[in-house]
Amino acid sequence: MQMVGWKDASAVVTGEGRSKALLEYTGMMDAFRKTVRHEGFGALYKGLVPNSVKVVPSIAIAFVTYEMVKEVLGVEFRISD
Repeated sequence: MQMVGWKDASAVVTGEGRSKALLEYTGMMDAFRKTVRHEGFGALYKGLVPNSVKVVPSIAIAFVTYEMVKEVLGVEFRISD
């Protein structure tokens, strides 16, 4: 379940961890069907862009750092002789 804001957060879960709200989905396939039916197939991919904005710079920094350290240390990596 995804929440938007903190306004109704206290009404969702009690101290014992039991939900006060009715279950929205009965399982994974039910969640998949309802999402596609109510929001369309594109809703399954709506987190792709924000995640890419987070991951792409991280991978780029790791790659550049690896290449620079490899150059500073003078390491040469060959797959075959």
